[in-house]
Amino acid sequence: MLKLMKYELRKTAFSKLVLLVITAVAEIAFLIGVFWKKDNILAMGIIFLVMCTIFGVIYIGIESVNVLHRDLNTKQSYMLFLTPKSSYQILGAKILENGISIIMAGAFFAALAAIDVTVATLYIGGLKEMINLVSSFMEVNWSVTFTPAEAAFYFFGLLASWIVFIVNADLSVILSASVLAGKKGSGIAGFLIFLVISSVIGKLLDLIPVLNSMELTFVLYIAASFAIAAVLYVISGWIMEKKLSV
Repeated sequence: MLKLMKYELRKTAFSKLVLLVITAVAEIAFLIGVFWKKDNILAMGIIFLVMCTIFGVIYIGIESVNVLHRDLNTKQSYMLFLTPKSSYQILGAKILENGISIIMAGAFFAALAAIDVTVATLYIGGLKEMINLVSSFMEVNWSVTFTPAEAAFYFFGLLASWIVFIVNADLSVILSASVLAGKKGSGIAGFLIFLVISSVIGKLLDLIPVLNSMELTFVLYIAASFAIAAVLYVISGWIMEKKLSV
């Protein structure tokens, strides 16, 4: 399993390097805003750092789906399926590598945020002032308002939704390359299946009750998302094991 995960990591290493470079540029903008007291540059630097975090997570997931699609529909990775590994292990390695990449990216951005908050505290006056600065900038320029609690909720909600999205997309790709292989419009059919499953998942998640405690509602949403992702993974692995021919 570890060798499979290393193999998957090598496939996506370049894009992760690009994300790191973009993040470095945003961090430089943030530092310029802090040390030269350029409020607009500071706010833009913070916003782009947040965007790198969110969209970087999304891109890493999408790239994982693209890699799976290439593996199943081209001969460039046929050796992968000649190894004495089950389909569950191959698919599991892909999902685990992607998940670990997200965790590492999250840890990196969390550490970077801690450093930036320390710097901002020393040169601006504190975390509250920095949040107010960004909030004011977004409200004036984009008519967008938010609170730190709302920002945290949307971020972690996006992360949970991402996990379900990726496993669901993997299932659609596997269906196109196995059950629907060789049939006219298999790609479109796979995409329609993805939309249908996504709609069902959305309705299931909507059934989660809104409790007085936002934190408890949040925990229920995350737990339900992981449970749905686990079910989709088992189904995907079974289809690969029984129906896939590469």
